[in-house]
Amino acid sequence: MDCHTHPGVGAVATCTGCAEPFCPQCLVEIRGVRYCGSCKGMAIPATAAPPIQRPCEEANEALKYALFGLVCFGFILEPIAIAKALTARKKIRANPALSGQGKATAALVISIVVLFLNAIAIYTRFSHLGARP
Repeated sequence: MDCHTHPGVGAVATCTGCAEPFCPQCLVEIRGVRYCGSCKGMAIPATAAPPIQRPCEEANEALKYALFGLVCFGFILEPIAIAKALTARKKIRANPALSGQGKATAALVISIVVLFLNAIAIYTRFSHLGARP
């Protein structure tokens, strides 16, 4: 019996998928079973390729606002950072091709902490003013 692909070359086994005879060069062994080049796709489970990830711009912007708000204009920039971080998290959940979940979460945490600390600082400053006799 000759190889299905190479006439004149002796076949060593048949393909499990199509049952045609093939030489050793034409067969591929997958999990102990021999397949020809055309049928080897049957042995490998079809898996969807992971989507190409692209960064979420809102997450990047949220982190920039949050970090810049640490230095100055915290009461203005931190609420903007919180809004952008929440928008980014919503977009990332809706679209698996977007990355930046960590950036959005970091921006959210930084913004909340900075707002809280700024509020305490302002309260402390103004509470001392009212305590004077």
